[in-house]
Amino acid sequence: MSKVLFIAAIVLTLVSCSQEQPRRRMPSRDDLIEYNRKLVHRDSMVIATYCRAQSLDTVPSRQGLWLTITSEGDGRKIESGNVVTLAYRISDIDGTEYYTSERDGHKQIAVGSGQDIVALDMALTQLQLGAKATIIAMPDQAYGLVGDENRIRGRRILRYDVEVLAVE
Repeated sequence: MSKVLFIAAIVLTLVSCSQEQPRRRMPSRDDLIEYNRKLVHRDSMVIATYCRAQSLDTVPSRQGLWLTITSEGDGRKIESGNVVTLAYRISDIDGTEYYTSERDGHKQIAVGSGQDIVALDMALTQLQLGAKATIIAMPDQAYGLVGDENRIRGRRILRYDVEVLAVE
């Protein structure tokens, strides 16, 4: 009797392994757009909660820029085409520090050239020489799905604390 049960178990295992698994359909373009919309909404809610907890007086722009100017500065207004030198600190909103000017040197950016993240480029055009600001960058306006392929992992909400040192 135990031989019969053993053989039956083997046959059932082989039959169940050979059955074709249902194929999963590839998501459509509309599915991906809807998924992205949900991610952006979730990220916005996380940032709003973070800004309240950190007492950052900020409201997102229509483009999704979260900018808090902590010191206006008193110098030349930044425009597209200017080269800007920044003191900075880049971290996650959980506090993980990635880059700082103290450790990595001041950052020079050609505004409007697309050489850096979208959120930083947008924010700089609202600042002037001497300004200090905090920029919260959503993943789609920072390093997206892949990260910076160095220290920052993908899909990170980033906090940039910047001070404009020079505008050329």
